[in-house]
Amino acid sequence: MDMEKKKVAVIGALNVDIGGRSSGPLAPGDSIPGKVGVTLGGVGWNIARNCALLGADTSFYSLLGRDEHESTIRAESERYCVNIDGCRWEDEPNNRYLYICDENGDVAAAVNDMALCGRMDAAFAGRCVSGLESAGAVVVDANLPPATLTWLGENLTVPLVADGVSVGKIVRLRPILGRLHTLKANLQEAEAITGRTGAEGCIRALLDAGVKRVVLSMGPGGVVCGDEAGTFPVPSVHTDVVDATGAGDSMTAALTMGLVRGMDFSDCAALGVTAAGITVANPGAVTAALAVLRP
Repeated sequence: MDMEKKKVAVIGALNVDIGGRSSGPLAPGDSIPGKVGVTLGGVGWNIARNCALLGADTSFYSLLGRDEHESTIRAESERYCVNIDGCRWEDEPNNRYLYICDENGDVAAAVNDMALCGRMDAAFAGRCVSGLESAGAVVVDANLPPATLTWLGENLTVPLVADGVSVGKIVRLRPILGRLHTLKANLQEAEAITGRTGAEGCIRALLDAGVKRVVLSMGPGGVVCGDEAGTFPVPSVHTDVVDATGAGDSMTAALTMGLVRGMDFSDCAALGVTAAGITVANPGAVTAALAVLRP
């Protein structure tokens, strides 16, 4: 395959993840023994690193802060081979994401401080156009401001892949649904943006709005997918969950890689579920074990 078609661009959030996992059941208002770590994350950054692990020539576009984490960001970009030349550095702290997992690795609560990401306006996106247009697909995450997402949908011509991020943020994608090639969301996010209930109803509404491929995560039940040919389920990969925080991001990356490789939708969905299974079986939101899925 032409290597040019394997280029992926991601525009979205990078943040500093401060995470804790309890060693036993969580108790509201009480301190529980466990482990706490600080890593780099963010939906966009996770997807970019995963795309690179899956073999893509990956470029990342974001606003980044010149704080104590700058050297770590630069080192990670080199280690994962993610090009960050299109990023703009600000004399501000980086975004922060604070989360707590229970003893099973499931996120129990989280707080995000995404002020820097909120400043990624349409003017910033406009300066990234040449790099974005050179990719086989562009991934956007719903952390971007609504006006920026709308501008990207109206001005880019390459296929767009979107990650819903959260119930509160997926609605930002509503104005550009007709421009999305692939939308990955969970059922609650899909219900929020469509006003429908149930996977079938949500998928029908999203397809009617112009989305070409819809992938709805159903948690342990796998995913339900839909396109103009119909809907179909893909069961999850059975594995012991170590850390569930990055499952959705690895799935979005795999769906994107399937798209730029020209894979059938069913094969893209299977690749996404497999990637998510590998991710949750390893610690951290991104795992080098994903490289086993390279072609």
